Formats: sequence, C-alpha cells, structure tokens
Amino acid sequence: MRSIALVGLLLTVTAPAAGQSPPPAGSRITNIGVLRSAATVDSVFLLRTHLVDTVDVGDFTAYILARLGVPPFDDSLAFRVTIDTARVRIAGRLADFPPEARSELGFIFSFLDSLSVFEATMSMPQRANGLMRFRLERVAVRGFGVPDLLLNPALYEYNRRYPVLSAGGREFLVAMPVEAVASLTAAGIELRMPPRPPAEMLPERRVTEKPDR
Repeated sequence: MRSIALVGLLLTVTAPAAGQSPPPAGSRITNIGVLRSAATVDSVFLLRTHLVDTVDVGDFTAYILARLGVPPFDDSLAFRVTIDTARVRIAGRLADFPPEARSELGFIFSFLDSLSVFEATMSMPQRANGLMRFRLERVAVRGFGVPDLLLNPALYEYNRRYPVLSAGGREFLVAMPVEAVASLTAAGIELRMPPRPPAEMLPERRVTEKPDR
C-alpha cells in the first residue's frame, strides 16, 4: 500500500533532460516536512495566525503523501522537488524508487537502465473556490513520453484505491476554505486567506433575555 501511494504521487510530478543525473537543487521529501507543511496549512486556513504563508514544495509533497495514507518513509528518498509559477516537478532516476515501487513499475524497469531519468510534470489548474487541483500533464523516461496505453492502467488503479484522486487518477484534489487562494510561486506554494472583517462590520448578534421567574 505504501509503495503504491508513493508511485501514485511520483506519477504526478518532471526531471532533468535525458542522460543527466538529477540536479542537487530542489527540496527533499522528508517525514518532518509533513509536520512543517501541516503547521503552515493550519496557521493560514484554520488558526488564521497568518493571512499569507508559503509552504516549501518538498514539504507539501510529503504532506500529500501523508494525505494519501502513506506511512512514515525513509528520509533517504533521492528525489528533488522543484517549482515555478506554472509547474511542480520531481527529479530523480528510476533507481531512486524504493524496491517495492520498482517492482510495481516493472513495465518500465524491464527494458530501461535503472539510471534512466524519470520525469513528469504537474500543474495546478484550480487554486480557488475551495479546492486545490493538481493535474498530471506528462510522464516521461529518458525524455520520451510514457504512452497512455502503459500509463492509464496504473492511474486507474490509483484512482480506485485513493478517492482523493479524480479524472482517472490524473488529478489530486486538496480541499481548502472557499475563500482561500493557493498559488504556485518560485518559493513554494503560497496560501492566502482574506482578512477578517472589522468587528463593527460583523452582523449584530441579538441576545434574547430570559424572563425573570
């Protein structure tokens, strides 16, 4: 179960050009990142101690893994997560997948060298109205796109096992307050809430006094 969820997430995010090793730049996926991301999300969406804050993209990736139900994983994951204003990317080699995940992706590992670069691209087409929608745009190995004929069966299986996925396993949905806005930035995923209205502008609350007995 753990490895399937991990592969499901990794199928939603791009690595360097074919023949190159993953660059050292980018954020790591760590267990402590789950806690950091959850704390930031709560501070903006629930506690509202911050109206605006930015989540490190590696931490948010770990947070999504936890939301999928993945138990704590080894912090030795070699993938690096990068982000810009349009895309989220995870960079790594096929050899960087955990052994369980490699066995589940046998259709790729059976005919490619384990040092081949795995790449995928994810966008965020929806970032308001109560939902963050992350969508898989492309999956490639050594610069060649993985055909839907091979990719779709795995995505459909992830979609069946994890209800938070939609669109045949190509989208991952994260709920947030209706008034919230999320954005991709070069620094990470920015979370924003509007300021609360001043107290004098809040609707007046009427208190009905109980009659004396």
